[in-house]
Amino acid sequence: MHEKILIVEDDIDIMEVLSLSMASAHYTVIKATTFQEGWQNFLQQQPDLILLDVNLPDGNGFALAKKIREQSDAIIIFVTVNHLIDQKLEGFAVGADDYVTKPFIPKELVARVQAHLKRKAPTQPSNILELEHLKIHIDEKMVYKNGEPISLFTKERKLLFFLIEHANKIVSVEQLIDHVWGYDGIADSKTVSVHISTLRRKIEDTPSTPQYIQTVRGFGYQFHIK
Repeated sequence: MHEKILIVEDDIDIMEVLSLSMASAHYTVIKATTFQEGWQNFLQQQPDLILLDVNLPDGNGFALAKKIREQSDAIIIFVTVNHLIDQKLEGFAVGADDYVTKPFIPKELVARVQAHLKRKAPTQPSNILELEHLKIHIDEKMVYKNGEPISLFTKERKLLFFLIEHANKIVSVEQLIDHVWGYDGIADSKTVSVHISTLRRKIEDTPSTPQYIQTVRGFGYQFHIK
């Protein structure tokens, strides 16, 4: 399956160059011309890499990158006319993996994209947990249901794999908050409950009567393995 690249760019000509360059390198291209469209496409498509402009008609690319980074570890590359060092530093501060200034050389940008995706490519899995309908790659933090990969946001992945790490043991809500959101994170039992519900919808056959992520009332949660 080809990696998916989301391009967020409001200049039609530059969008065309970026799209053709990425398509010619056999990537699946997803286009967005605004902040909101970029965010919606990110949520719906879960791209592997985002090429992101800073100056968008309805928002700021730095803000969009920060929002994406809170949910995902997808590769983010800024492609922008903003060339000042302070602007580049801001880009890296919000989670960018690379920063390319316009005008750019398409072949060079493709090479950068390929290098980033190659570094992120999963290694041969060495620690796999196989359950009835799930295959869980422990080292690569990937989950497959009936052979299809399950899309997980960053916090969902942290939550799930912390539970798996402590399989058949009760994990308290406080432990989950500390591990996933950190001691200074803004989260409570309701936040954890919402994320648990989302995870159940993704991995369980019958979320209302979960087979794997079970609630231990008054204590916390448990990832149950027979």
